[in-house]
Amino acid sequence: MVELRLLGDVDVRHDGRPVALGSKQRAVLAVLAFHANTVVSRADLVRLAWGGGAGDPPVTIDRLVTDYVSRLRTAFRKAGFGDQVRLVSRAPGYLLEVDPDVVDWHRFRDLVAQARADDGDAAGSLRLAMGLWRGPALADLTERSLDPIRDRMSDLRLAATEDLAAALLARGGTDEVIDLLTPVAAGQPGRERAATLLIRSLHAAGRRDEAIEVYRRTHTDLTGRLGVDPTDALDEAYRTVLDGRAPVPVPAQLPADTGNFTGRRAELAQLLDLAPGTPSGVVVICAVDGMGGIGKTALAVHAAHRLSARFPDGCLFLDLHGYTRAVAAIEPGQALERLLRALGVPGDQIPAEVDDRAALYRGRLAGRRMLIVLDNARTADQVRPLLPAEPGCLVLVTSRRRLTALDDARPLSLESLPLADAVTLFTRIAGPGAAGDPGAAERVVRLCGRLPLAVRIAAARLRARPAWTAAHLAELLADRLGQLHDGERGVAAAFALSYDDLTDEQRRTFRRLGLHPGADADPYAVAALTGLRLDAAGRILEELLDAHLLIQAVPGRYRFHDLMRAYAADLAGSQDPDDARRTALSGLFDHYLATAAAAMDALFPAGKFQRPRVPPAGSPSPVVADPAAARAWLDAERPNLVAVCSYAAADGRPGYTGRLAATLGLYLDFGGHFADALTVHAHAGAAAGRCGDLAAEGNALANLGTSLDGLGRHAEAVDHLRHALLNFREIGHRAGEARALNNLGYAYCRWGRHRQAVDCTRQGLAIFLETGNRLGQADALDTLGIVHRQQGRYDEATEHSREALALYRELGDPLGEAMQLERLGAIHARQGRHEQAVDHLRRALALDREIGNRPGEADALNELALVRREQGRFDAAIDHHRQAIDLFRGIGNRTGEGSALNGLAETLHATGQHDRALDLHNSVLTLTADTDAVAERARAHAGIANIYHAAGDPKQALWHWRRALALNTDLDRP
Repeated sequence: MVELRLLGDVDVRHDGRPVALGSKQRAVLAVLAFHANTVVSRADLVRLAWGGGAGDPPVTIDRLVTDYVSRLRTAFRKAGFGDQVRLVSRAPGYLLEVDPDVVDWHRFRDLVAQARADDGDAAGSLRLAMGLWRGPALADLTERSLDPIRDRMSDLRLAATEDLAAALLARGGTDEVIDLLTPVAAGQPGRERAATLLIRSLHAAGRRDEAIEVYRRTHTDLTGRLGVDPTDALDEAYRTVLDGRAPVPVPAQLPADTGNFTGRRAELAQLLDLAPGTPSGVVVICAVDGMGGIGKTALAVHAAHRLSARFPDGCLFLDLHGYTRAVAAIEPGQALERLLRALGVPGDQIPAEVDDRAALYRGRLAGRRMLIVLDNARTADQVRPLLPAEPGCLVLVTSRRRLTALDDARPLSLESLPLADAVTLFTRIAGPGAAGDPGAAERVVRLCGRLPLAVRIAAARLRARPAWTAAHLAELLADRLGQLHDGERGVAAAFALSYDDLTDEQRRTFRRLGLHPGADADPYAVAALTGLRLDAAGRILEELLDAHLLIQAVPGRYRFHDLMRAYAADLAGSQDPDDARRTALSGLFDHYLATAAAAMDALFPAGKFQRPRVPPAGSPSPVVADPAAARAWLDAERPNLVAVCSYAAADGRPGYTGRLAATLGLYLDFGGHFADALTVHAHAGAAAGRCGDLAAEGNALANLGTSLDGLGRHAEAVDHLRHALLNFREIGHRAGEARALNNLGYAYCRWGRHRQAVDCTRQGLAIFLETGNRLGQADALDTLGIVHRQQGRYDEATEHSREALALYRELGDPLGEAMQLERLGAIHARQGRHEQAVDHLRRALALDREIGNRPGEADALNELALVRREQGRFDAAIDHHRQAIDLFRGIGNRTGEGSALNGLAETLHATGQHDRALDLHNSVLTLTADTDAVAERARAHAGIANIYHAAGDPKQALWHWRRALALNTDLDRP
């Protein structure tokens, strides 16, 4: 592999080894490589490399030019790549013939061009582009005559930096944008776009004063040094900061347009004729369908780029993975979360329920004109919740099926390309290798089934092999058709050409990756799958990436294209024995299990003895001993861990599923990842049930019950915990019995069933004392403290919570410590000891945020709001309640959300905002109508009664007080 590098010191490398060149040779090469595949006149070469005039060069300089060009040819020939980089004489000067990808400057330009008008994949392309820079352009050449080239290169680098910042800002990456642009704005204050983006980022990050300072510095430079007025964009960013308005993101997520888009004239015309804002007020939807590889996405993206100017509020793009083999289709809830984040909704403000997310999504689109592309859909049900109600929006959907159930969608079915268009597409991409033999080009595209994806892959292969001809490529494709039996034979044949070009080690890694049940993988996972060293795994992943067999969406993580994944999985199934595949997956599962266990030990050390004992994996593992690193790894790998649980359960490996589910329980619950928790524990329970393992089934049921309780689904939680208790008692599992009893007591407590809560908790506490389980004792004391607080027995509640706090601290359990600080704060609040309450609740809140305990953070904020209201600090109370509401919604706990809404309503009532308070109490009744949140319904009725009473309506007040009384009597709440 040859590299001509200009982005830093000028050098030439062949297969990673430097090629020795003198200083003037490098200057000549820099000029020719900068203008690669374009003739450079001798006069221009002299002017740039030597600094001479524009006229005819003197004889001595003319000889020097000839000499240095000759020396470069000799150096190329001796290094062994003279056939790949050709320096030819072409009047009136010289031409460097080379694949543009060989020159880092041209590779950089191509990546920047690919990323323009794109804010989904754009950041990835721009990061790759910026990563090519090793320092200033032509850094080791001192000739001032090269400054025009340096300046052009530096200008595009700065523009690309701004493009990257814009792409990151649209996705909410304010901190990264600030780091990226601060030195640019400081060094070149006259660059208005950089300053505008930096001001917006600083404003979004809450750094108002710094944003204002950037504007003032830029304004001074523009008006004082340059004598020009700032643009409207810069002034608008400044006014947004001054007004305190939240910046509204304008997402631009379209992937890069296809540079060689060919044909589809009639279909493209249909899409370009789509007009949003019809008189009927119905949103315009078009569903493009066709077989895999037919070019649905290419057409939709190409049309979207042509249409984008009509949609000033931005473009959204989402791959739904409807037909991504071995990767689960994105559920509507997950899809809505991604779309809401793109629309600027913070993660902790996204509701847990699909209907609530859909409502918020439609609300965010109200009044906006946006283009939405939903790619790779499987069913109409997957798409329907993602459709806006705003008639100013246009939705393009692609799918391998005709989505006839989308009643209002206009169908557009694609067939294979006409032969002439397919040949045109092939020759455009293949370049000179397809010239001179139109019959061979036609044979190639026929062998590819005129399928655009297959044609593109075959053409790219021919372009990368200058020694091949189209006829040779046709022979290679024909040889492989006998073993293929489906409609995607052309794609598989084209893939096979790339696969056959790999080394044995690369092929084996490629096949192993096809076994991975998750959506992506890092080098550690690949090392576990293959048995390779970590550095070797990373190297091969990069080589597969270079061969276009993998995609890198984010640095360090690799994934397949849909059809490539299917091809890799098929190869693994046909070429690797069953035991080899099973061993590879065992290595992967061991890696995930061992690393998850190490991460959990770092995050929750006190509960280590209650989790399964997991030996170290036999492959390299990332360092997760630090809590921050542990949480980062778990957050990044969570989708893969859930996928492994599901796959292992279906593959007859219940041990992996059960141990991984039991290991992850605390992280999933206290991180608020309840949907994932329900999935993994349900799989663990089903797998254990199939093999008759009562202990494992009991653990899964207990974990499932705890997660359901965290969602406020107390009746379901109690049902699962009772089942777990029966399992443990049947096999005499005392530790499991105690845990089930205590969790059952906690669920009863949160449900408001105090007698059952005390009975179960005391039974569990007795077993914990008998077996010496001090963590279990602390958990039981915590539950008893909550029950006594709810019954108004504050002295007993305080005693239990203090005893539990001492135990948690002794055990080094920050999670338990945070819980008890919150419990004591709540008790102090009810005793009117407000300063002590605030002190405890603030400490609890800080600890919860430090360890990532989202449910605990919500509880602490909710309690702190109640104290602030009692202190008459109503603005603070309202702010804390609203933060708590957002957190409870984010984790899907409707009981907690109802509590925070009731608290906010009570505060608003206290400030005279009776109508708003009444609306909130009524919303609690609606929110909790089909839940177990009886106590919050009673509280809402009491709040409504208070409002009516204050308004002089005793009849309505009495009715609601009676409802509150009946509900509280049923709960035995004093």
